[in-house]
Amino acid sequence: MSSLSENILLLICGLGILQGILLATLIYFHPKSDRSVNTFLALHILFISIAMTMPFTVRLITWQKANLMQPVLLLPAIFLYFYIRSFRERLNFKNTAPHFLIVFLFFIAVFWNTFIITATYGDAKVPPKEVFYQPFNFIIPIIQICLKLFYCLLTMRTLLSYQRSIQQLFSETSRIDLIWARTLVSCYIFLVVAGVIMFICMMRFPEHFNLLLIINVVMGTPYIYFATYKGVSQPTIWQLQPGTTTKTAHQEEVQVRIINTDQPRASKGGLSEEKIHEIVSRIIFLFEKEKLYQETELTLQQLADKLQLHAYQVSQAINEGMKKNFYDLINGYRVEEAKRLLLDSKNENYTILSVGFEAGFNSKTTFNTVFKKFTGVTPTEYRGSKKLISAEV
Repeated sequence: MSSLSENILLLICGLGILQGILLATLIYFHPKSDRSVNTFLALHILFISIAMTMPFTVRLITWQKANLMQPVLLLPAIFLYFYIRSFRERLNFKNTAPHFLIVFLFFIAVFWNTFIITATYGDAKVPPKEVFYQPFNFIIPIIQICLKLFYCLLTMRTLLSYQRSIQQLFSETSRIDLIWARTLVSCYIFLVVAGVIMFICMMRFPEHFNLLLIINVVMGTPYIYFATYKGVSQPTIWQLQPGTTTKTAHQEEVQVRIINTDQPRASKGGLSEEKIHEIVSRIIFLFEKEKLYQETELTLQQLADKLQLHAYQVSQAINEGMKKNFYDLINGYRVEEAKRLLLDSKNENYTILSVGFEAGFNSKTTFNTVFKKFTGVTPTEYRGSKKLISAEV
């Protein structure tokens, strides 16, 4: 008979499942949602919700048959990987099918294992201790955990690659900051590690199997809320490029990514030295005459449109001809403009924020961060030190 604490935890678990399904639906049908991206977040949350039904499944069909749920526990990690990966590329059946093949093969192993367990321990209400120490019964959960951690590693690697992409495409990245994405993945890793700890506890105290299972599942509820809030509120990389579809933007981004790898130029089909020099000259002329860098959310695509070139051509010219990425190029110009404004006696009454806006920054925080990155001091410190030098002279 269940204790009061177990019943309370089951209630929390049940509410979390219901809310998870509703939140997954909200993400999918949200009017501002990028469907090609947030479909995977919705599936990630949906399958976490399904995994949270495990305590109820154990009660309905016994722990032996509930073992068949193990492949389902892999899907949240896979869909989280797809979600982060879809920030920068269009996913289809061809590039997702191999991952589902892994799930299918794992299901076959679990199905065979479940058949043996059911035949051997058909009457047992809780798993006997020896169940956890039989080789195959032990290997199955270990494989599941290793696959989850493997997908978490892939996801983190994709985030690093995404960081490089946005610095090739955007001059202002605060709206697509990756801290929340890293936090999302870190929280999921925490759930995986918590599952490992609970599995060890189940091996040690199998008589408390149901309670430990419920505690593990309840941890998923706050994670669901966090993932939903951030998924709905965070714009994707392609939503910040006006007039561009996911498909066309992806094509440009793939070309930018290929052209900026470390492969020899001949294998990339890139630009000649003369063409790179020509594009660099046009960029410098455009910046010095029109001060295009003062547009606060200038993107690589907008600069390419201004030059009537493809984005990947402009990106290669910046990377190879100017030895910078797009982000550093634009913000370097902005910092130099800010330094000029800060030293101009006509601007003594200008606030730091006004100078930042005039130079092309969209917030004081971004201005301070970028200025310090390029100069080693904040705008306030820079202005103060120059005034001090002038006074001494």
